[in-house]
Amino acid sequence: MTEPQRLSPGLALGWALLLTLVLYSANVAIGLLLGPSNLAVAIGGPVELLLIWPAAKLLGKVYGHDDTRRDLALGAAAPVELLLGASLGVLLHLPVGYLSALVERRFPTPERALELELSMLTPSSSAMAVAMFLSIAVVVAFIEEAYFRGALFTALQRSNAAFVALWTTSIAFALMHPKPRDWAPLFVVALVLGELRRRAASVWPGIALHAAFNATTLLFVFITRPSEVKPQESSWPLALMGSVLTVSGVVLFGRVAGRRLGEVS
Repeated sequence: MTEPQRLSPGLALGWALLLTLVLYSANVAIGLLLGPSNLAVAIGGPVELLLIWPAAKLLGKVYGHDDTRRDLALGAAAPVELLLGASLGVLLHLPVGYLSALVERRFPTPERALELELSMLTPSSSAMAVAMFLSIAVVVAFIEEAYFRGALFTALQRSNAAFVALWTTSIAFALMHPKPRDWAPLFVVALVLGELRRRAASVWPGIALHAAFNATTLLFVFITRPSEVKPQESSWPLALMGSVLTVSGVVLFGRVAGRRLGEVS
């Protein structure tokens, strides 16, 4: 069997940047065709799947063993690990929301941009709500984890220390999103996702976290159906409590995953 090529952090960021440019171009095309609409949100996930899945497979072929399950870390995880991952996805909204509010306070988003974003996320019908939910909370969560914490993390970890894979994929994940104001909050989310991947040797707990994180955002809009954009509110005590619970959850997750991996070995 051919030995996989080594992937350096710089080259990994280069691959991620190339993918980001492809995704950005696709999003621009969708925006030109559909405008800021529910349909644009609904088809965003399938478009990402079509573009990112071949990229993940290519990384596995070049830097792995051309074994999708192994190269993308799609090995099984225990149900309790998935539950903990999903719980962390909800909890992370407390510290990440506070950080987002701090960024928003320093660099306020134009009101028109916030209104367009709200209109895109407010479903026009129940069928559209289901389509948007499946796209963002399911498809996007799966494919982004399969690439960043799957193919990219696995390839980096083969030839670098685990912390290098963790930080490199977290930076790449944050920079993939087009709005610089989102980079700091998403970097925090990415660090937790990477830590779950490192401790579990599987992307499925991260997929559960990512799906729960996205779903919480969508459900808030779907249920409350706000009619206007309001300034983000922030509470440092809630953020502190969320941070403590998140760290505790990651530690607990590590013990559960470590026990499973110990039994397997």
